[in-house]
Amino acid sequence: MIKVKDLTKCYGKITALSHVTVEFDDAKTVAIMGENGAGKSTLLKIIAGILPYDSGDIIVDNYSIAIQSLQARERLGYLPEIPDLYERITGREFLFYIASLRKLSDAENIIDRLSKMIGIDDALEYEIGGYSKGMKQKVSLLSAILHAPHNLLLDEPVYGLDPLASRTIQDFIQKRQGTTVLATHSTQLVEHVADAVYFLMHGKIIAYDSVSHLMKEFGSVENAYFFYKESK
Repeated sequence: MIKVKDLTKCYGKITALSHVTVEFDDAKTVAIMGENGAGKSTLLKIIAGILPYDSGDIIVDNYSIAIQSLQARERLGYLPEIPDLYERITGREFLFYIASLRKLSDAENIIDRLSKMIGIDDALEYEIGGYSKGMKQKVSLLSAILHAPHNLLLDEPVYGLDPLASRTIQDFIQKRQGTTVLATHSTQLVEHVADAVYFLMHGKIIAYDSVSHLMKEFGSVENAYFFYKESK
């Protein structure tokens, strides 16, 4: 479980997030939707412990990011929108490097099992620089889940991917256990995999509801998004 309490983040005079309070429950996939610049990526980076913030608190499985950063971050996996990968090494070498940072004792078996599940096992011996966008996204996702985190943060996980890669990652999201937080523009992805959705606009939460209720009330998540956007 992840709890964000009264979070504010500013870049100089620009307020990226303003008194944001959200909660991501255990065993649920919760989406964050908003236009470019709404604060989605900033929120995920702060929860992941990558960005500092000005006020508020983030609690990950009862550990505060501010006070107990190491314990909180051990319980998180994070997939950035643009994967930061070493392109002159193979996928397997990169994953072993991540496993060593995580001090995983059974890295080889973990990498073999997860790479087959994600569908990247046949490419691990090739240099990452030769990977397609979808392959890079898969190996980045794999690196985020090597340590079996209970909480997973995904920033635009299927953006720009071909249908097969997109379907593979969607299937993974639907099947995984634990808390999944999904920042995305894709209303289709939200409808397929999310239990609930927060709408974020100009750094503020403007609405929250279950996906099933939004579908019933508005016919689609897209219709709901524009309804709330235009009502502000």
